[in-house]
Amino acid sequence: MKKPKLRELGEAIKAVVRGPATIKFPAEPYEAPPAFRGKPQYFEDDCIGCKACAEVCPSQCIAVDDDVGAAPPVRRLTIHTDACIFCGQCELNCTTEKGVKLTTEYNLACFDRSACRETVEKELVLCEVCGAVIGCRDHLLWVAERLGAKRYANPTLILLADGELGLVSGEARRDPDRPLDRSDTMRVLCSACRRTTVLRETWGV
Repeated sequence: MKKPKLRELGEAIKAVVRGPATIKFPAEPYEAPPAFRGKPQYFEDDCIGCKACAEVCPSQCIAVDDDVGAAPPVRRLTIHTDACIFCGQCELNCTTEKGVKLTTEYNLACFDRSACRETVEKELVLCEVCGAVIGCRDHLLWVAERLGAKRYANPTLILLADGELGLVSGEARRDPDRPLDRSDTMRVLCSACRRTTVLRETWGV
């Protein structure tokens, strides 16, 4: 019985010499390691509003709201950190790999759940004919940049990517009662309106 007690005494002496094994939290702040999976955070300059994070979120804590009535229309992505399980799927599947990151912030306790939000807004691009959502402007510009010269096969990408050159003074107004025809080819169109335009031009449908 003496040997176990001697071992306990030895451990006690070592603890006195080494000091406490735990930190003095919450009296002193805890610094999480770099690989710690804490609060997710959007980075507006790198996020393109593609919704990939919301699609892969297993806890469905990322809400997507397309406000087409705003001026300009915007897509609002909101992470509800009170429902987040910090799995890191949003960061892993981010299209740009930099739009959303898990930080080392862990102290997320609050009294108001409305404060548990991480939001980013991106400008939407709408179809000039039917008003359907095509995507976020940053997303389409990102795709155009990745495609390089191949983007000139898509009129929508041409108009968006080269619109900053200022070659056109303003938007050409379109009669909303006029059916789609060849003159609508060089417009920002959704896939459905683009299909109708091509079919009428090619087959007269």
